[in-house]
Parts: sequence; structure tokens; C-alpha cells
Amino acid sequence: MSKKILVLLAASLTLALIQPLANAAVKPGTKCAKLGQTSTSAGIKYTCIKSGKKLVWNKGVVVKKPTPTPSPTAIGDPIGAVGSTPTPMPTPTPTPTAKPLVTTLTFDDLVQNYLEIPRIVWTKSRDVILSSTKKAPPFRVSMGPNTQLIYKTPEVAFDLVSKLYSGYEVSPNLVVLSFNFADVDWAVTQMQKEVPVVDSRWIKGSACKTKATCWGGGVFIDDKDRALLVVTTEIKDANHLTGTLEAHEYTHGVQQNQMRFAQPWPPNDTYPPVWLHEGGAHFSQNAAINFESFDKYLSFRRESASHIFNDSKITSQWIQEYLGANPDLTWYRKYNRWTMFVMGAMFVEALVAIKGPESTMEVWKLAGTGLKFSQAFEKVYGISFEKALPIISKAIALELGRS
Repeated sequence: MSKKILVLLAASLTLALIQPLANAAVKPGTKCAKLGQTSTSAGIKYTCIKSGKKLVWNKGVVVKKPTPTPSPTAIGDPIGAVGSTPTPMPTPTPTPTAKPLVTTLTFDDLVQNYLEIPRIVWTKSRDVILSSTKKAPPFRVSMGPNTQLIYKTPEVAFDLVSKLYSGYEVSPNLVVLSFNFADVDWAVTQMQKEVPVVDSRWIKGSACKTKATCWGGGVFIDDKDRALLVVTTEIKDANHLTGTLEAHEYTHGVQQNQMRFAQPWPPNDTYPPVWLHEGGAHFSQNAAINFESFDKYLSFRRESASHIFNDSKITSQWIQEYLGANPDLTWYRKYNRWTMFVMGAMFVEALVAIKGPESTMEVWKLAGTGLKFSQAFEKVYGISFEKALPIISKAIALELGRS
């Protein structure tokens, strides 16, 4: 055994012998070494006192155990962890309550919540469609001899629009005229037969002027309540493949059936503005066809309106000037004709966010009773068009990233 081990063993033995002596029980009356000396044993504290000429342990007093104060523990450290610095537990912060989603807007908070408009509008439109059991009334299809339908189920698009505006009817005498460029002359003849009082030159002059531009559509109602919905089939783009063109034109059919007379030309205040006419249909085709997908709703909306999102001159003031109540012929010459579709649709979205999709069709119905557009607008929305216009214009401009 080495000397080092012997030393350690001796030290251990010494401690073992000393420890019991240090903890030996004190007996009252036995001799103690120093006056005032104290010793605690089994919860009793004894004191060395002088009794006569002797120093002895007194009877002792019970020692009261202090209640331990728990030490705060550092967050993340085990209790009593070596090297940890205890820190007070923080006062719990109440979990913030999630802000409830806005489900409807007013003219007072429209600008404040301009980013919520698309979501609210899509949700309201979807809910209206899903809650309705309405179907479009029967219609007749007149198709060119060289024509095939691109969108095979127009009744689906018609039904969706009918659900979106359940309280408003299209003409029960509806004919769908469908043709491609090869059948354009046939289409002119058919239009003359179906709605003889309507100028059928529109087909060659606008809807199907060339093979490359044969992509238009339209709705015409005559004095005998016969309605002709025109759909060209030459161009196979998304608008013709998804049913949005059919939904757009069917919406015009509902609008015009509320009026029961054709749009005057030149325009005047006996008929709602052309931007509301086209904007309402543009909104409707998106809301109806894309009612199952908010992402698709947003995608259609942004793609079709890309030119106004990228046009820095379109400010709140510009929008107010554009969305006048009664655009005249100067207006048509001044502005890009396609702007009326998307700008009008954003205006309609604001109205839908406030009072739902059917409210916009009610304006058409009231206008059909002889009210001017501004009168019909105020009756439906409880605010004059003149006061509503700058509010809506500001909300649109903010979404475009302008002031």
C-alpha cells in the first residue's frame, strides 16, 4: 500500500471518529466546557450555565424550524443547477385575443379596411351561391353549322349567376347564339331573325370583325322581351374555356331585364353608367365561376386589372373623375375602353362588401322604374353617389398603391 493511500485512509478514519463526537447527544445537568456555549441536539438547544461552582448544560429549549422561502429558479435551468443565476419568474403576459375577421364593411370603415375588400366580397358571394337552390330558366341554343361549343356546359355558368342574384330574373325567352368566324354571315342572319329590332351589324363590326378578333359577346333584348345572348367560339383562351364569358354575358341579361329598355346612345342619365354595366358583369363572372377558390378569384382579378395596377397616373382623384355618374362621348374618347371593366368591377366590389351582391342588381331594378342612377344608388345604399364616390375611389387607389 502506498504512503499516499495510507494518509488518505488515516484522514477518513479520523473524520469517522470525530463526526459522532461532534453530534453526541447533550444531557441536561452534565458538565460543559465554557459558560454560554450552546449545543443543539434533536431539535433542542442547550446552553452551558453556571450551577453553583460547576458549568453544566441547562434543560434546553425547543428550536423552531424556519419556513424555507423558495428560491426563484432561472427559466430553463433545473432547480439548484450549479452555475445558474436564479431570476424572478416573469409576470405572465395575457395571450392576445386574435382580431376577429371583418365580415362586412360600411362607408365609414371602407378605406381603413381596403385590404379586406376582396376576401369579404368573395366570401359573401360564395355564401350567397351556396345557400341558393335557384337554377337558370330554360334557354334555347342556336349554333352555327361550323361551330362547336368551347365551353360545353353554359347552363352551369348561367345557374351560378342566377344563384348570385337569386331575386332577379333574366328574360324567360332567352336564346344563346354561338358561332365562329366561318359562321359569321350565318350569325348576322340569325340575329336579324331572333331580335329584328336590334342592329345585327354589331356582329361584323365588333364581336367578330376578323378571325383574330372574333372573341366578343353581348346580350340584346327587344321590345317583345326576347333576349339574345351572343357568344363567339373562335378564340380558345381562358375566358372562353372556363365559362367566364358566359357568366359575364348572362349577368348583362339580368341587368338589362331589370331595365326593360336598351342602353341609350349617346349615353344619358336614364341608364346606369357604362362602367357599372361592364364592371358589374366583370365582377360577376369572377365571383360566380371562381366561387370555390379564393386564390383563383384573386388571380383573375389581378391579371385582368394588371394595366391599372401598373399605371401610376391612376390616383384617387383620377378615379373620381373616371367614375362619373354620366359619362358622355368625350369620356369614351379619353379613356382606354377596357378600364371600364376592371375599374367598374372594383367599384362594384366595394358595394358588395357593404351590402352584398344582390344590392348591386337592386340599383338596376330601381333604375328600371324610372329613377336616375344617382337616385337609385342613394335609395339602396343610404348615401348619395357624390359622397360615396370619393370614399370608394380612395379605397381603390390604396389597393393600387396610390393615394
